[in-house]
Amino acid sequence: MLSRTAQALRAVRSAHALRVAPQVRCFAHPINTHLMRDNDEISPSSEQPMYRNEFALKSPAEHQKDVANATKHPVVHDTSELIQSHAGDPHQYCGLGEWRYAHYDTVREPTFPRKPDISKGELAAGATVTRTDVWHDPKEPAITSVAKFSPENFRPVGFAENAPQVTSTCPEGTLDFRANRLPIGHADRRPWVYFMTAASGVVAAGLIRAIAGKLLLTLWPAKDVFAAGIVEVDLRPIQVGQNFVVKWRSKPVFIRKRTPEMIASCKKDDVIAPSMREPATDAERCKKPEWLICIGVCTHLGCIPQPDAGNYGGYFCPCHGSHYDHAGRSRQGPAPKNLELPPYVFVDDNTVKLG
Repeated sequence: MLSRTAQALRAVRSAHALRVAPQVRCFAHPINTHLMRDNDEISPSSEQPMYRNEFALKSPAEHQKDVANATKHPVVHDTSELIQSHAGDPHQYCGLGEWRYAHYDTVREPTFPRKPDISKGELAAGATVTRTDVWHDPKEPAITSVAKFSPENFRPVGFAENAPQVTSTCPEGTLDFRANRLPIGHADRRPWVYFMTAASGVVAAGLIRAIAGKLLLTLWPAKDVFAAGIVEVDLRPIQVGQNFVVKWRSKPVFIRKRTPEMIASCKKDDVIAPSMREPATDAERCKKPEWLICIGVCTHLGCIPQPDAGNYGGYFCPCHGSHYDHAGRSRQGPAPKNLELPPYVFVDDNTVKLG
């Protein structure tokens, strides 16, 4: 006993078959008129296609040649003068097909479809190519044979004679500015090209400048860092022989106002300066003889030396026994270098600026 759906389907088919006129001209018209919905009565496209399965297999160049040499229908200037297809609109189906047309159903295609008969002009595409040996030709390489079945090589029989060859979609009298455009390479187009090139260059230069500026500003130290890197010290409160300590860039800086005896002792040892670990004379260490300004960090392991101590009376690091003289030169112990000298300048006789 048939279900109501099957009975309705057959009734629709019968009614539609009565309305279809005998088909004399059959270019690109559908063969099947069944409902376009998934059911057990619809055969796969390889078995019962919903289009006329007659195609010409040629190269695109040959198809273009056929179009150029084919006898065309008369040129018309109004849509009402177009010829009427004897087959009607191939996309008009009852049911779902009225608004959605899909003549190839990949879901219902069998795993191994029927091999198309190329000699009869049957279309070979998709599963009918990849799942059959229709492409195989023992007389040529496989890659050449497969390439022949590219979609652009197939055209329906009668395509050259019946396919619309539209020359314009703009009716006469409608301005579409085609006549106003200058051809590419025309001399009058050059000013515009030059203007666009210059404008693009200016915009690109501005973008590069902005990006470079942002990058430099990102890497640039903050103002508080600059402020912390420059310290001015008033030298008037420092007594003769006193070792004054200030903080500069989170490091202790020793500022010693040397006595004449300290200066004479350091100048006396200048003769043996070349034999020291880091050779330097007293004049190279002190811009003004009475002032020694050095960073109070031991060059061995970063300890803070003690002033007025050690074998040379200058500085002594008790951690590992490094000895420095009154010029901050390493004289004994593991310290590899002299005490580091910070960048400084005397603003006047009573002020020095560090950094």
